[in-house]
Amino acid sequence: MATYNISITNSGDPYPSPLDCNPGDKITWTNNYSKSVTGFTLPTCVSPQTNPAPIAVGATTREYTVNNGANGTFNYSYTLADQIEGETRNGTIDVS
Repeated sequence: MATYNISITNSGDPYPSPLDCNPGDKITWTNNYSKSVTGFTLPTCVSPQTNPAPIAVGATTREYTVNNGANGTFNYSYTLADQIEGETRNGTIDVS
């Protein structure tokens, strides 16, 4: 079992690199962006399916576990707070 942290950053890259993991692995997300995360859609391969938003600047979500039997590619998305309009970004988790 491994533990992974996905960093939400100011890099400007709206699509973080896919995370390769296995059932039973643990995943957290840390908001290293300069604004809060106001919306979050978890990938369906993790439990619990409890929405972590909002995520304050510098905060880390609770730990999520990749479900046993999960196999394939799973998407997640998050919305970054913005003065005019929120910006939604996407990421991918590949479970083998």
